[in-house]
Amino acid sequence: MKPRIFVDGGTRGMVIALSDPQKNRNIMKRRRGATTNNDLEYLAIIFGIEYINKKYPKIPVTLYSDSRLAVKQINGEYRINGGNLLKLNNQVQNKLTRYITITWIRRSVNLAGIYLEKKKNYLSRDKSQ
Repeated sequence: MKPRIFVDGGTRGMVIALSDPQKNRNIMKRRRGATTNNDLEYLAIIFGIEYINKKYPKIPVTLYSDSRLAVKQINGEYRINGGNLLKLNNQVQNKLTRYITITWIRRSVNLAGIYLEKKKNYLSRDKSQ
């Protein structure tokens, strides 16, 4: 079965998350400086691509994100109006390999998003300190 990697970015706590069910692994990272949810979604996708290139080199992998905007921009279906998203999209395009497919999924089935939801109490508590 083709490996599947799930990513999500969330403004609560300014974090990105990755879930790798094949390796039973969840990773959450804080991203300082990201100002919008779209920035965080792109940063999560970039992190996912870097993870795939390291852990699954030359193996076909599907990367799932629940950001319809980012996925459609990356796949050339939506135009990018410039600014930071254009810079982030260029980073994605430079890191992508022919082995990686990026696909949109609903939030309710995004394992990385589900992982972030489970961590939201931790993120809220950490932010108040």
